[in-house]
Amino acid sequence: MKSLYLIINLGTFLCAFFLSFDKNINYQKSWKSSLLSSIIIGIPFIFWDIIFTKNKFWGFNKEYITEIYIYNLPVEEILFFICIPFSCTFIYEVCKHYFKKLNMDKFNTLFNVLIILYSIFLIILEKEIGYYTLSVVISTSIILLWFHYNNYYTYIPIAFLISIIPFLIVNGILTGSFTEEPIVWYNENQKINQRILSIPMEDVLYSFTLIVSNIIVFEKLKKQF
Repeated sequence: MKSLYLIINLGTFLCAFFLSFDKNINYQKSWKSSLLSSIIIGIPFIFWDIIFTKNKFWGFNKEYITEIYIYNLPVEEILFFICIPFSCTFIYEVCKHYFKKLNMDKFNTLFNVLIILYSIFLIILEKEIGYYTLSVVISTSIILLWFHYNNYYTYIPIAFLISIIPFLIVNGILTGSFTEEPIVWYNENQKINQRILSIPMEDVLYSFTLIVSNIIVFEKLKKQF
């Protein structure tokens, strides 16, 4: 199915798009900030992607993509960095509304500890640490340091945990949980062998870095518009 990756991107985007008009959330008023933040954050992630694809740390199954490329990346992979953050930022805005009466301090502290422990766990599992494992641990550490010095992004942890549910579905499809072959394949020498279903364990931290960095920029842009 040559359009499967494209359908995943568009389906993810449209779910948030149509729910944007909820009068309690009014996410449509923040589309400009959301899309601009996805472009800003998408640039370094795309460079990361280009380098890892060129070195065959991961790659893409031609059976599930349209084979329209920008440099060495399929256009679907570029759209991924717009569609997924757009939807996850929507989840963040929903959390800001529905959890606004809760004190999240203890929860957020526990969340940070769990992310640190998960990062350490990945390093322990890796006998000879691969570039993918190393890169996600470093990027996650940078985000956690940001949290340490900027503790006013109260609803990011709960938003990320909620986004894990669609993340498992989308990433499960991309990595082969529901298809004969994966849409995105990984070089086993650059990651740990253990997976969550078909999903590389590092993808949790990759998702954390992508989603959280988008939300941080999104909040800053909202203050400008």
